[in-house]
Amino acid sequence: MHTLFIGHNPSNSTWETGHYFANPTNKFWKLINESGLRNYVQSENDAEIIQINDDVMVISGFGFTDFIETPGNDANAIEMADIIANREIFMKRIENYASNINSQLKRLCFVGKKQWKQQFAKVLSRCEHGLQDEILRPLHWPEKINKLDIWVLPSPSGRAVISNDQRLKPYQLLSEAIKSE
Repeated sequence: MHTLFIGHNPSNSTWETGHYFANPTNKFWKLINESGLRNYVQSENDAEIIQINDDVMVISGFGFTDFIETPGNDANAIEMADIIANREIFMKRIENYASNINSQLKRLCFVGKKQWKQQFAKVLSRCEHGLQDEILRPLHWPEKINKLDIWVLPSPSGRAVISNDQRLKPYQLLSEAIKSE
């Protein structure tokens, strides 16, 4: 695995199907296709599309996880105390990914700003989409993780208020960065 996509928490659709970004209103798979990260598999059956794309992405070196593993369709319903308590658990999970894949992990891609900003002891008030500056890392992160590229991608949720062009651009930049390796 070279790239790990990190959602905030699994949607109910994801939890029920076992496949990431399974909510029909979620634009993740469309963004993956349009950005050139991966060819999008099309089918009449939405569940089939999601399963095939999920599996193809994993075979191609992409992985998926969530900052918080509690399912739900409203990330705002998760209490700050739960977020703070989960930071260490999340980091241990990321360390395990980095260690168990022979250090081939090159980047973490936070799919949405919220889960990136919540990594910091003092939650960031703002951040930009795209590749994050190397000096901007949470203090509790181990060195191995600090050396990874950190990307913040726009939320693909149908609820996120952002133009399609603004949403797509960071995904395209990520695709270009991966292809240039």
